[in-house]
Amino acid sequence: MDHIVLEKAARLFYRTVICEVIEPALTEMAEEQLTQVQLACMRFVHLHPEPSVGDIADGLAISDAASAKLIDRLVKKGILTREEDPADRRVLKIKLTAPGIKLLETVNRIEHNQFEKIINGMPAESVKALQEGLTAFLTAALGSPEAIDNVCLKCGWEHIEDCPGNLRYTQLTGQQRKKY
Repeated sequence: MDHIVLEKAARLFYRTVICEVIEPALTEMAEEQLTQVQLACMRFVHLHPEPSVGDIADGLAISDAASAKLIDRLVKKGILTREEDPADRRVLKIKLTAPGIKLLETVNRIEHNQFEKIINGMPAESVKALQEGLTAFLTAALGSPEAIDNVCLKCGWEHIEDCPGNLRYTQLTGQQRKKY
């Protein structure tokens, strides 16, 4: 496969994950009218205990103003709450509500099932080759700790030691990434 075709295949892979894994979950939960950005915000809040508006902005690589508007929309939907920090009333702590947690669990389950359906349709040797190829690509692409920080999913307390990003970070620095 020449590099131009490989580049197109990588872009197609990226779009396929969005169209065949993420969007079907959002479609199945259509009554919630969630966007991909709102879902990313929910995940970030779930994985980072009581983040501030600025933490969410940094984690999602958006402005503080965009983060505040995003949070407002999710608060109106009953998915998030904003609480003043008792130590500093100027700081707002963002939390998922019980219905927000349930919704996120449902979306995650749907996405996992969609991904499994695709992977289960592949021969075992192709699954292994895909994992090895993606890991090799990430190793080549992520040449510095800063590059890893830039693309890291910030998995919070669900940090996985075998994550290719963590493994690459360890190769480069001799230490594991911190939990977010």
